[in-house]
Amino acid sequence: MTGFYARWGMVGALGLLLVFLTYQDYQTRLSTIPLSGIMSGNTPKEPIRIQGMVKSGTLAGKVEQGEATFEFTEGTVTIPVEYHGPPPENLRELKVMVLKGRWDAEAYVFKAQDTALVNNYGYVAAAYGVSCLTIVLMLFAMSQRVMVLFKEIKESKLYEPEVDSLAKKQ
Repeated sequence: MTGFYARWGMVGALGLLLVFLTYQDYQTRLSTIPLSGIMSGNTPKEPIRIQGMVKSGTLAGKVEQGEATFEFTEGTVTIPVEYHGPPPENLRELKVMVLKGRWDAEAYVFKAQDTALVNNYGYVAAAYGVSCLTIVLMLFAMSQRVMVLFKEIKESKLYEPEVDSLAKKQ
């Protein structure tokens, strides 16, 4: 039985490692910084991701050429944005989106270079987590029952090793 629990312990440890690595990847590549956190002055020098909505009536510039200025809002916080990058397909007013770029604290403007998909990973991760956890628990219960059944059969008097009739004739 010790090997049985050791195998399932390894499966659990690998699952936890996968969760940890996935969470780290999400934090480094996919998470967004709140707009209120940008203005606090603790923004990193590398490009960051912010999520918000393009404020109505503020979109101006040559959007088709990839140059636009607008105000980006999240709740009560609004910041000006200068977009210079590839022509965005989804840049329009009242649109929730994710922008990648740098915060210029001296000019008090976010200089966006690209757009990204709005992430809804919380719901998706929870759904996958619940379904995978259910499958693992079912497999664990089934394999434990098989081990108990195998032990009961082996210890019962009904189980007798197979006798090789050809071996006795020689």
